[in-house]
Amino acid sequence: MVATPTPFHPHFTFLFLAVYRTAPHEKPQRKTIIAPNERSAHQHFEPDFILFFAGRLPVQEVRHV
Repeated sequence: MVATPTPFHPHFTFLFLAVYRTAPHEKPQRKTIIAPNERSAHQHFEPDFILFFAGRLPVQEVRHV
């Protein structure tokens, strides 16, 4: 029996400060999303928000004991 290799695509939690495009003078809000890269994370919020990159954290796997 041959093992099928599983591709490893790291994901990260991206943090953004965001303001609505329709109300840019309102207080910024924090937005988070899990994505493989900053571009795809940014594209998720792009239509509705003006985004300011705040950070990238590695996603940790859940380990059952």
